[in-house]
Formats: sequence, C-alpha cells, structure tokens
Amino acid sequence: MSPGHDALPSPDGVPPPTGALPTLDGPPGSVFSGSGVETLTATQTIFDLLSELIATSTTSLWGAHPGAGFGADHIDTWWGPVSEMAGRDVEVRTMLQHSTRTQTATQSYAALALPAGVLIRTVPMIPARTLIFDGVVAMATRFVEGRSAGALVIHEPGLVAYLERGYDAEWALAQDFPALVDAEGRPVEIDQTARTVLALLADGHKDEVVARRLGCSVRTARRHISSLMELLESGSRFQAGARAAQAGLLDRDAPFD
Repeated sequence: MSPGHDALPSPDGVPPPTGALPTLDGPPGSVFSGSGVETLTATQTIFDLLSELIATSTTSLWGAHPGAGFGADHIDTWWGPVSEMAGRDVEVRTMLQHSTRTQTATQSYAALALPAGVLIRTVPMIPARTLIFDGVVAMATRFVEGRSAGALVIHEPGLVAYLERGYDAEWALAQDFPALVDAEGRPVEIDQTARTVLALLADGHKDEVVARRLGCSVRTARRHISSLMELLESGSRFQAGARAAQAGLLDRDAPFD
C-alpha cells in the first residue's frame, strides 16, 4: 500500500487486471451490495484481489493516485508487476498530481517506467485513488465520514464506463511527466555535449578524460561538470551521471578514449 494516502493500495503503474473479475463470495472484510459494487474493508482481502487482477489483466490499467508522490519503497514493491505488464502489451496509464514532478522517488520510478512504455501524466489535483482494469472493473478508495475506509470494487458496467470516460477526459488535459526536471518542475534540456559528459561521469572518469573526450581544456571541462551538477542538484559527479542514466539521457553510442 502506498504509505499514508488512503486504504486502497497504490499500484500506480502497477496492478493490472483482467476482463473477468474474481468473485469474492463472502471472504472476511467483503460486503457485496447487490448493485454491482462490492465493499472491501480488510487490507489482506484488498491485496488478494489486486494480486488476482495483476496476474490476469490483458489490455489496460488506468490509475489515478492522489498525494505528493510515491514512497521510497515504491520501485521495489511495484516495478516488477509494472514491467511484466508492459512486457505483455498492457496499456498502463498513471495519473499523478503536479507536485510529484519534483519528488525523488516518483522521478526514479518514472525513469524506469517511461522507457518501458508506461504512460505518466500529471494534473493539479486528484481527489482519490482510482484503478480501472481492462475497462470492466474498477477499484476506488471508500470514504466514511471523510476518512478512507477500505475500497470499493465496481462491477456494474455503467458505473465503470462512467469512471472510464471521466478518466479519459482528465487524461486528455493532463501534462506528460518529464524524464528529468529541475527543482521547479521544469523539464531539463540536455544537449549532446552534456550527455557525453554525464556518461563519462557515470563511468567514473576523471576531469582529464572528460576534457580529452570533449577536445577542450581541463578548466573548461570542470565548468561543464560543475554546471551539470548544479542543474541536476547532485551532491557528487557520480550522482549526476547516475541520475541522468536513470532517465535514459546518456550518450552511449560513441566509444570513450
């Protein structure tokens, strides 16, 4: 579960589903209303259902996730299922709030997810976590007196279609999540020279090697390195290169001397 937000676990680019929803016929913490909406209150029951949906999704997972970003353990918890989904051509849409664009754990997740084909966009505000599986089943945070209290599992086709249309409309207005941003959330533009420098730094090369590779003086090379470290808000040369590597921004085509 994504720490601190609501009772519905955060499979943000993560839990996939299937066209046929497993029927939870009377497990602890489950109440079926008879109107196509099931109420889940037990955490384990919610996770069990998510696991089932993850394993059986075939076409799409559309997720909307409130809050300021993912927890530090998000990649360890969710990247495996997400990468498997992408590998079997499941369309994964992840909608987050604008504030996540400068959140470190979310940026790290995006650096892995975007190259794998996961779609990530942001909007000003998301009221509650919602997951739509294959366009036929939805899960949403359940609220009681303004507080999260379990999850709703929605089977009723009309309700699922309504949520899907609303999600699609919001998605059309959302902004793409940039692979790399500065402290204000603005996309960082990296030119070819900068990519080369960062690749060398990521490999642990010294200033002299960077200068030789660029065909410039060591002093000029150090200026390049210093400006890139500042741009990427990195505490070390290697950290700057590593962050750029995560975002897939390095020049690996040309051989290094």
